Amino acid sequence: MTATSNNPTPTIPPATPNIPNPSPNQSPGSNQGGFQSIPTRIRDTRDAQVPPLVVEPMAEQERQLVRQSLSELGVKMAEIHRTAAEAYLSQGSYEDALPHLDAAATFSPSELEYQMQLGFVRYITGDDIGAINSFNAVIAEDENNAEAWFNLGMVVFGQEQFTEAEYCFRRSSEIDNSDAQTWNNRGVCLWKLDRADEAKTCFQNALQIDPNDEDAQFNLQSIA
Repeated sequence: MTATSNNPTPTIPPATPNIPNPSPNQSPGSNQGGFQSIPTRIRDTRDAQVPPLVVEPMAEQERQLVRQSLSELGVKMAEIHRTAAEAYLSQGSYEDALPHLDAAATFSPSELEYQMQLGFVRYITGDDIGAINSFNAVIAEDENNAEAWFNLGMVVFGQEQFTEAEYCFRRSSEIDNSDAQTWNNRGVCLWKLDRADEAKTCFQNALQIDPNDEDAQFNLQSIA
């Protein structure tokens, strides 16, 4: 018998579900974590009509347990990434901390402190747009967050958007009128906008709160 010289055409087995065989201690369609195992080897062609993995339907009670487990996992992952970010920040490595803070805010979006810290590091690394987005996200959830308004004002002031910055500092001072730096910064914005009388009042308010505020002292003397 002689071998043919034609190259044979490879054949692909028909698309069938690839469900791993359960171990002796596992029930079919589940793994040790209580969920169905995920295959690691591709055995089937892509076919929209025949999924490569058959997922067993869950009862509503089981679905709720899964949602709760995922929620708890997200909180833990957020804490892990925040800890990693703190470790990098302790070394002054802002760029390395940034993706971990981003992940923490993603895994736990309701934790506004993560978003605030993310905005701070974005600003430090020169990402003004990202910082603005972070602080706006906090304000969207808590419009009475004086710190978020202050930080947003700092970013837009650096972009010489003095009208927008003055609004941010004003909102911050309306929420918390006991912060001298907020009053001073608002005064600077008003000064830039040629509203000297209002600026002077802001510097005076800052000095009433903190008579030793050197910035407010200098600005008030300069505007007098």
